[in-house]
Formats: sequence, structure tokens, C-alpha cells
Amino acid sequence: MKIFLILVCVLLNSVTHADRLLDPMPRTMSAHEYNLPDLAGKKHKLSDLKGKFVLINFWATSCTICRAELTTLQDMYDQLRHDSEFEIVAIHAGDDLQGVEELLALSPVSYAMLMDMDLELGHWGIPTLPTTYLITPDGMFSYRALGTRVWNAPNMIDFMHQIFDDYHTNKAN
Repeated sequence: MKIFLILVCVLLNSVTHADRLLDPMPRTMSAHEYNLPDLAGKKHKLSDLKGKFVLINFWATSCTICRAELTTLQDMYDQLRHDSEFEIVAIHAGDDLQGVEELLALSPVSYAMLMDMDLELGHWGIPTLPTTYLITPDGMFSYRALGTRVWNAPNMIDFMHQIFDDYHTNKAN
């Protein structure tokens, strides 16, 4: 009987969270600035992307699910970057520059790939890898995903379009 009750609780929990593709965050929290290098050493700031939605994905080469997620992020980027003011920034946590280069040689991406070699962005509150944040065009945290997601799934793409539309509708009012 105990096993049955445990199974029912697990199933109910998974059903109640199935529609939560991303977890909403308080709309009063502004995203922290960063100044991180890409693989070529060029520095990038979050403020350079002001006016766009920015999906920031924290990952590491040591994280298998993180590496797999990069491909679905690329597909999402290909689907959304032309319709919307949207960017993806992947931030590698750690100093494995060679591992990142080797991975990208096998699976290249066209979105920004930055390196947080000294783990400067720990104050972003990254409890696990991967962790992903959606930042609004005015620099506010909007949503967060702890753990992996299928970023190119049709329901995720539809959800992102709804977020973009809701944001612009609210800004117009």
C-alpha cells in the first residue's frame, strides 16, 4: 500500500509540473551585469544586449546533460532569432577552454559562448547545472529553468512566443 501511495504522489507531482516549462521569477529582480570573454578573448556584457530577450544558459563540459542541451538551444535560436529580438548566451562555468573548443568543433553553435573561468557569476544563484535564466529587454529576470529542458520542443517555442507577446502587450498598455 505504501508503494502505491508513493507512486500516486510521484505521478501527481509530475503532472502538476508538466505545464511549467520555465519557473517564473519575481519581476522586481534585475539581472546582474557580467563582463566575460568569449573563446577568442573578446569581452561581452549583458548590457550590450539591452532591448532584447536574453536566454542565459549556465553549463559545464563536465555536465553530460548540459552538453546535450546545447544542440536544442541552437535549434531554438534558429527558430526565434529572426522573429523576435532574442539572443542566447551560454556561459561555461569553469576553466576547461580546451574542452569547450573540442565540443564546439563537433557541434558548433551560432549563439554567444562565454567563459566564466573564475566562477565570477556565483552571485546569480546557480544551484545546479544546467541553470537557465530568461532576461527581459529591460534587464529584469523573468523565468528560470533548473536542470535540462528540450528547448526546441514545439510547446517550448510556443511558450516563448507567448512570453514575448505578453511582454510587448504589457509595455504598450
